[in-house]
Amino acid sequence: MERDEALSVLKMLVETNTTNPPGNEQRLAEKIKGLLDGSVAESYIVPCGEDRASLVSRIVGTGKEPPLILCGHMDTVPFGDPERWSFPPDQLTQKGDLQYGRGTSDMKSGLAAMLCAFRTAAQREESPRGDIYLALTADEESSGLGAETIAAELPLQGGILYIAEPTDNAIGICSKGTLWVRLNVQGQTAHGAYPEKGVNAVDAAYEAYTNIRKYVEGFHHALLGHATCTLSGISGGVKENMVADRCTMTLDIRTTPNLSNQDALQQIKRICCEVCGGHTGAFISLDVLNDRSPVSIDPEASAVQSLRKIVHKCTGVMPMHKGIKFFSDASIFIRHCSKLQCIQFGPGRDDCAHIADEFVETNKYLAAVVCYDELLRAYFD
Repeated sequence: MERDEALSVLKMLVETNTTNPPGNEQRLAEKIKGLLDGSVAESYIVPCGEDRASLVSRIVGTGKEPPLILCGHMDTVPFGDPERWSFPPDQLTQKGDLQYGRGTSDMKSGLAAMLCAFRTAAQREESPRGDIYLALTADEESSGLGAETIAAELPLQGGILYIAEPTDNAIGICSKGTLWVRLNVQGQTAHGAYPEKGVNAVDAAYEAYTNIRKYVEGFHHALLGHATCTLSGISGGVKENMVADRCTMTLDIRTTPNLSNQDALQQIKRICCEVCGGHTGAFISLDVLNDRSPVSIDPEASAVQSLRKIVHKCTGVMPMHKGIKFFSDASIFIRHCSKLQCIQFGPGRDDCAHIADEFVETNKYLAAVVCYDELLRAYFD
């Protein structure tokens, strides 16, 4: 694919506003389907709300190789304060070797690279050795509704999933999970001059947080660092001279592949029980607000090694293995297939995601187009 055509695809994606909320991904899904109509790809739109939809497209293969799934999300975070932008966030603006605009790094450049390669593959007359899917999702930046609604449409069992999250063209082989928990602590009020007559819910909540954090941070991963527990919100108490009888606390826990969300939640419940045992009369209930499991693949897996060789061949650089500290649609898909092989590879940079003046390097984007094109081309040889 020519440079101008590849940049034209990126421009179309960036300049179709899909900031979430509200998303409005259906408009972009329809434009992409239009680009694929007339090719051998079978494309259809999967609605997931008003003006919201994902897109699934399939190139039918011979079945000699496992299915290959290219996945990217169409939504972006909001623009934020427009005064902080040097360039219009809803337009693709080139300055030097950089392309500016909301979503350029996270992850419309990766999506564009996949789309360019898939579109080229869909124009070939021969069939690939395995089915090739393009799965473009809505709502990744929120609850993952798009991935959830198309999971049943994809051959996750036995398939290989590539997600174009920003990795700076390194190969993402693992990512942290997310567990958002709200603790509702019930104590007993009393006069502040007689605290021994009450049960301080704030004390119990903070003790629970301290012990949970100590437990979570005991887990470490070579690429992802320590698991983390952030106290992201706390409220409680009635008045300055009264023992607090209620406290609500929210925790943002980022898990690593050696700490499953299930194990973390089990230990959180144990810790809360222990805290209540030390604060007679206290009671703690839990609400799980978000549950996204960590994701990993063996770095020696054939799919990882094949992609490394392709990137080296196309760029002259042997790509590093990378750990991703944020969650992606992969954490939705592995709910449906725990053994799904998932690799993240995209031209954006994670330190450019969600910022004002978000950008992607032009050469990194074009290199990703070539790499994805080679990945699909190899399925035809």
